[in-house]
Amino acid sequence: MTALVLVVACTILVSMQCSLYEAVLYSTRRTELEAAVKSDKHPRQAKTLIKMKQTIAGPLASILILNTVANTAGATLAGSLAAGVLGPHWVVSFSVCLTLGILVLSEILPKTVGAVHWRRLWPYIVTPLQAMNMLLFPLVWLSLSFTRWFTGKQKGAVVTEEEILAMVRLGARHGEISDMEGRMVENIIGLENKSARDIMTPRTVMFTLDISLSVAKAYEMAHDKGFNRIPVYSGTVENIQGYVLTNELSGRRAWEHPEESIKSIVKKVSFVPESANCLALLNQFLRRREPLAMVVDEYGGIAGLLTLEDLIETIIGEEIVDETDRVVDLQEQARSRVKAFARKKDHSKT
Repeated sequence: MTALVLVVACTILVSMQCSLYEAVLYSTRRTELEAAVKSDKHPRQAKTLIKMKQTIAGPLASILILNTVANTAGATLAGSLAAGVLGPHWVVSFSVCLTLGILVLSEILPKTVGAVHWRRLWPYIVTPLQAMNMLLFPLVWLSLSFTRWFTGKQKGAVVTEEEILAMVRLGARHGEISDMEGRMVENIIGLENKSARDIMTPRTVMFTLDISLSVAKAYEMAHDKGFNRIPVYSGTVENIQGYVLTNELSGRRAWEHPEESIKSIVKKVSFVPESANCLALLNQFLRRREPLAMVVDEYGGIAGLLTLEDLIETIIGEEIVDETDRVVDLQEQARSRVKAFARKKDHSKT
């Protein structure tokens, strides 16, 4: 009787461990392990587990081989012992009870625990998995050689944008990150799908200055507009020469030489196509330390103005407004003007 109890207990315990390791191995996130490597919390185990997850077929084969051997050998030996201890009439009942015990205690329970509590358990499965890989290496090698015929060469895991977004939304839903943090991550990923045309200030609402204006006249026209940088043109708006800083129009030099042309303080500006994606433009602005760029259409005409602030607003999902801003959303103002013009045109026809 003692031998029967020991065999059943060992079978269930070994199978339970295998199921627990499998669940934790699958559930542990790569991001959690990367964070652990950079911290003082189990960095060695984290590095090892990262390698295991990169070639997950190896440790998984070890787990499944040991689990299969334990269940098969344990059930066979336990059935033989049960026939001698309980009698042949009780073997069927014993087999049913053993199967249910293995199902509940060695499959459902440990896999549920592993899937739920993987954050606490992953550091403790590394050493046992390493030992299993070493002990069962010949069998693991044979099984991997066989399965490679069907699966091909194993590739490292690739995280897609959709998976990142799903993790961000899940984290925001459960309070791990704030709603604003989640929104910013989504907007950053979506930058590549937005073009300059989508977020620029349209030409119809651009405030510009003629390069022939004096500093005093330009300041008079611009000081109450609420813009920090103003495009400068020569002749027509199609011929943009650069931009001026509003504070330079009111600086010491401006007071000392009020009749001087603003040409002397015009700064160079870049021109970008309206089809350029916003992620590339953000990289360009940061790399070149440019605060703005003029957006041109497919015919080379000026379509609008794009600033670093526009890109930041796209990332945070809100307009950046200070006390000098007279209009919060210039794009909305441009759309309103177009609608008003269309209504006026329709009214004139009737």
